[in-house]
Amino acid sequence: MKKVFLLLTALLTSEAQALTIEFLGPCSHKPVLSSQVKSTPAKSVGELTIATLERFRAPHAGNARGLNTAFNTPIGMDAMEVISDYEMRSYGWCYSVDNAIPEVFPDEFPISNKIQKITWFYGYAHYYKGEWLSQCEPAWEIKPAFLCIK
Repeated sequence: MKKVFLLLTALLTSEAQALTIEFLGPCSHKPVLSSQVKSTPAKSVGELTIATLERFRAPHAGNARGLNTAFNTPIGMDAMEVISDYEMRSYGWCYSVDNAIPEVFPDEFPISNKIQKITWFYGYAHYYKGEWLSQCEPAWEIKPAFLCIK
């Protein structure tokens, strides 16, 4: 009987684990916003993202499909960093689920009780000599002057 009780307790505890959703800005690896979510009616990462930003009244534009801006980060041409005639970085919001970057839009990634952490971060795609070399590189790792030095 004791083994059954311990097993049931372990199962219920693992089901009730909180999911962390956090947002990292362009200049620091420390979250601008971090929240623990014990349960949610959201069906996707995108729905949970918008619900979290709205709950905390964080400035943002976008929808469950993706973020255009959050926490007053630049968008459009203001989010481009021209390094030279043949090199640039294009900035925007990316997300990871349990430290892996999915290759789907956030509204296509379902919420499940196996997810422990969703991290949104302001990242960049690197363009060099006619080729896109990378995408979703965290901006805080390079701390671009046009975003971080005021």
